[in-house]
Amino acid sequence: MRRTAALGMVLLLTAGLLRAQGSRPPETFGVDLDVVSVTAVIHDKAGNAVRGLGPGDVELFEDGVPQTLSYFQEAGGPGAKIPLSVVMVLDTSGSMRSNLRFLREAGINFVRKLENVDTLMVVDFNETVRGSAEFTGDVDHLERFIEGLDAWGGTSLYDALHYALERVRDRPGRKAVVVFSDGADTTSSLRGKEVTEFARAVEATIYCIGISGEGGTPRGFLKRIAAESGGRFFQPGKVGDLLTVFGEISAELHSHYAMGYTPLRPPDGTWRRIELRVHRPNVDVRVRQGYLAVKRRRRQAGGTR
Repeated sequence: MRRTAALGMVLLLTAGLLRAQGSRPPETFGVDLDVVSVTAVIHDKAGNAVRGLGPGDVELFEDGVPQTLSYFQEAGGPGAKIPLSVVMVLDTSGSMRSNLRFLREAGINFVRKLENVDTLMVVDFNETVRGSAEFTGDVDHLERFIEGLDAWGGTSLYDALHYALERVRDRPGRKAVVVFSDGADTTSSLRGKEVTEFARAVEATIYCIGISGEGGTPRGFLKRIAAESGGRFFQPGKVGDLLTVFGEISAELHSHYAMGYTPLRPPDGTWRRIELRVHRPNVDVRVRQGYLAVKRRRRQAGGTR
């Protein structure tokens, strides 16, 4: 959920999107308004993206109770583009030394597919976690950072993913985290359960790529956290397949529906289950399983939430 203190940009976008579709936004927004954002990926049985849906083609439920959509927009459809903020989290532990060139190539190819409203931040991790400063659409800057990656040390997967979620949580528009790791966590200060719980309070879709390396595989953790967030888990047979996998993720990030609603119940710290029903036959729908209804702290001047 996003507090009103950071909601102005979203509300302006919402009004524009609704006008573009011929529907009206609510007349007023209360100062304590909370909006839950939902990203939906909808495919037909052949795996092709379903295009051209409108608000009347879907029903959204929270804990089984129908909710009223306050905005609805198709990425790549008519109207304003939806800003996309991505954190790409890359494993540069010692086991990646011989395969780092494949990771660099896949990462750079992903960066080159960014659209003009998109921004990205790169986080690489071994036994430490390092980020590429701020979110940016500067492709040259991002390429230089990826080219400079070096492999050494242990694997702090949980710490890196938690850091990525912290950085992306207050970004406008759609938020996503793309995670690659070739081994189980060995050096994090956090536990996987703590990161999973934190992810439930962040409106970010998580895409995970796991391959078997020298330290085993983080398959269970990555598969679980991807499913809960409405993302996908990939397990390519070899590192050389990363280019294809990163390409699939990029295509999906630019082919989705963004919607939001104001919950009928105020935040109470409980887990709320989300369900989206689409009035079209033979479609597969993927959204995050739910969210933790916590009351956000207001952003202080010069500070963070």
